[in-house]
Amino acid sequence: MATLTRGGETAMIGREPGFFDALMARFGRVILIGLPLAFLVIWTMVPLIWALLASFKEPLEIYESRSFWPRNPSLDAYWTVLGMDGFGKWMFNSILVTVVATIVPLILSIIAAYAFARYLFPFRHVLLLLYLVPRIIPRVSLIVPLNDLMTDLGLINTYWVLYITYIASAVPLATWILVGFFKAVPREIEESATIDGANMWNRLRYVILPIAWPGVVTAAVLCIREGWNEFAFVLALVTETGMRTLPYALYMLKDSMGVQDYAVYNAFTILTVLPLLVVYLLLERRVVDSIVSGAVK
Repeated sequence: MATLTRGGETAMIGREPGFFDALMARFGRVILIGLPLAFLVIWTMVPLIWALLASFKEPLEIYESRSFWPRNPSLDAYWTVLGMDGFGKWMFNSILVTVVATIVPLILSIIAAYAFARYLFPFRHVLLLLYLVPRIIPRVSLIVPLNDLMTDLGLINTYWVLYITYIASAVPLATWILVGFFKAVPREIEESATIDGANMWNRLRYVILPIAWPGVVTAAVLCIREGWNEFAFVLALVTETGMRTLPYALYMLKDSMGVQDYAVYNAFTILTVLPLLVVYLLLERRVVDSIVSGAVK
């Protein structure tokens, strides 16, 4: 602080923020933001890194050694997993169900979100809230009625039972995400397209979707994650080995192997998680940008 004397009175004049103030501000940001983020990254990545390194160890090495790093890295566990009878079928089932459970919900959600965002029909806010009911109800409580319903329809151990349940689970989440992005598109742009002769479908395809494309990508990534990781429905509605998906097969691996081979378990886990990580890494920038822009809007 500096002093200024005028007419016998002394006043305090604040100094301009200097290097020390900037350093303290940066240190405060590191404490408040950097440390929690670092802790979250470590909390998330350490189990995955441990599983990856353990998959390269020999079966007995996991029991004998406390070392984090494998003594003699080996791909034997991966060859064992890839050579399992049915692994290719389980991978195909996961990919097929995930693709269907992503494309169909996106189409339905785009249409529903456009209606909620642009048309002022009665009780639209109530209906939008009711869209969340499938997400609010615990999935465990849905297993018994769904099993009874699908048994009566003769859909147990079919792809259709997975399509129906996965799509019904993904549509509400994707719709809620897209409604916010569609509302952020200025109505004036659509009105200009309407004056030029564009109908509803043309406005949705050539005006709304190109602007709200980051939101569509985000909804797609979340649908992929939901479909790939889904476990409760496939556990309750599928009993045949050939209809299993990778998460279900991973769950059943412990009972089928007898002796616990943690190297094989971890190799199976890495191969199950890897496709989802690749998809996310390819679309990560789009997802982050859309989340940030959606928060600002």
